[in-house]
Amino acid sequence: MTGVEQADGFPVPASVRSAAPGPAVSGQRDGDRLDGGRRAGSRPRSLLGYLVMPRPKDAVKGLLMPFTFLLAVAAGADVTGRTVVRALIVWGVLELLVYPARYQWNDVRGFVADQSHPAGHDRGRLPGPLERVRARVAASCAVAVARLAAVAVLALVLAPLAGVVWAVTAAVFGVAVVYEVLRARGTGRTATVPPPTRPAVVALWIVVGAGYVVRGMTGLALAVDLGRRPALAVAAAVALWAFGVAFVTSRWVVESLAFAAADHGRLIWTARAEHAREHLLALVRWLPSRTDAAPADWAPLRRRTPWTAPWNLALLVAGTASAVTGVLLGAPASPEHCLVAALLGAVATAAVVLLPARRPVVLLAGAALQLLVLALTGQPRPLAALLPWLAVMAAHLVYSSRSLSTIGLPSARLRPLVAVPGAALARAVVGPATWEALRKERR
Repeated sequence: MTGVEQADGFPVPASVRSAAPGPAVSGQRDGDRLDGGRRAGSRPRSLLGYLVMPRPKDAVKGLLMPFTFLLAVAAGADVTGRTVVRALIVWGVLELLVYPARYQWNDVRGFVADQSHPAGHDRGRLPGPLERVRARVAASCAVAVARLAAVAVLALVLAPLAGVVWAVTAAVFGVAVVYEVLRARGTGRTATVPPPTRPAVVALWIVVGAGYVVRGMTGLALAVDLGRRPALAVAAAVALWAFGVAFVTSRWVVESLAFAAADHGRLIWTARAEHAREHLLALVRWLPSRTDAAPADWAPLRRRTPWTAPWNLALLVAGTASAVTGVLLGAPASPEHCLVAALLGAVATAAVVLLPARRPVVLLAGAALQLLVLALTGQPRPLAALLPWLAVMAAHLVYSSRSLSTIGLPSARLRPLVAVPGAALARAVVGPATWEALRKERR
């Protein structure tokens, strides 16, 4: 016995098997699964809250554009106060108007499937119920159109920025159209877990990285004239695209656990075709063979996963390209320097992937080695040149530690740094008596 079964021609670990929808299987431990990982007492979002801020758990992606802008500044880009103001305006348009409208379109198209999602209350999507589909969709579409109308008005008012505003809007929705077409073709076909890796599904894994290129290259282009530095533009675009693929596929495979229950360490899947989640569930073939926790609390990517996993392949490309990007950020570099940077970035990234139990130590060691080589080869700003690779690896360190119950939340170590002062401020604002009443109601 090999412990492997076949599903549509693909080898699948015996622990990863699909189960028909229905009650929890015999032998499931108490607490292994609570409605697809939804926490007890969680409440669905209000329509108003959704319309104000769709996808709150995706807010961290909005940091990518200012981050790449600041990377260029750290590397010596010549920016002025006017440049900073331009970047802030474009950032606001992108993250407060364009991307929320794009998310709303995606949520309208996925409204029916989202209503049957086992963790629907916690995902931040357009709230139901299905019986109010007309009102919900109409409200969301109206707000999305209003957001895009605001983009058009700003483009007219801020004429010098009109080209940038229209370019980022077209790029975001151009990627969105391709994504929605692929998702329509690649999902909603089968309840088999894992589903076959059809071309449309694989294409989805690749296309999702394009949005990170839009965000990241926008920030970089506002600080650096990329038309005069094509090598930097190519290296940065590859790094951002690959990072996006690594980040999203890592997140999707964790989100797939909403459809799982645990039976003595084995994963039992209850997905249905109408859930339209083949792009998530096709990734479970690369999960570890057994779970040591309830699916909602399991962080599978803390363990070593196969090299062929999409997130590992994409991370290797991102690590290599980001090391080259760092060398090119400060000034044009020779092909030899770029080759050395690429080799060091690839080796250090591979070590992070291969040694998950020692990731922080391996990351620091790889950073120290690259920093030493950058200094010895005469890089004018070695620390700034290291930052792109270091940022990619630090992000990997965070998202590989996520479980279904902690996606979109700050690290447990950082949470008290925000929660304690935040609670003190709230208590001071509302008063001690009201604060205690709020706490009791929450419990």
